[in-house]
Amino acid sequence: MPPKNPFLLYLRSRLSRSLSIAAGILVVLALAFLRERSVVPILVILLAYAAVTFAVFFSRRGVAEIVKESEEDREAKVRARIARVAQVRERIAVLRLGDERIRKAVEYFLQESGSYLEKCRELTQYSPVANERIERVLEICQVFLGERDEESTGRRYGVPSSADAPGAGTTEGRAEAEGFAHDIMECARIIKEKTVDDLLGVSDAERLTIAKELEEDIR
Repeated sequence: MPPKNPFLLYLRSRLSRSLSIAAGILVVLALAFLRERSVVPILVILLAYAAVTFAVFFSRRGVAEIVKESEEDREAKVRARIARVAQVRERIAVLRLGDERIRKAVEYFLQESGSYLEKCRELTQYSPVANERIERVLEICQVFLGERDEESTGRRYGVPSSADAPGAGTTEGRAEAEGFAHDIMECARIIKEKTVDDLLGVSDAERLTIAKELEEDIR
């Protein structure tokens, strides 16, 4: 995908800044030593600077500078996305879940997602699917805690629990907790797979998804 605003990318490159500094120094010298006769030399310097800038912009060196700046932008956006997902993981890590089955499932998830994020930072790359699974685990935990809070409030005020909200000690409640734990384990399994599939061998489809996500970050 070609970079947007390639000329702006080139202007902020190190090469362009060096040319600008050199032109600025020449202008200052012309003002200092030529004084009232400096107008023509300054115009010549500015025209020469513009000519060199456009010549370099359309050269291989200019293209290399544009690609370099574009890659730096991409890596910055990827690091920002990784940081946001890491924050989601941290929110999960501090949750007090209570149920032993879900706690163990979350421990496994934290282990796999931690390895995934470490590899993301190492390669400056990520998997959209793995990121979505990390966010999904937070949603699963929030739903579980919400149901527990509802059940606890019902017991406190003598409100009979509904058929859709079985108690934790009932057979239905245990089965529901098992279901939550299973979903968390499944997310952890997919994250482990994507650490290998997407980070060590990113497919074209995943690259397209990442590019679209990074474009949305710009808007």
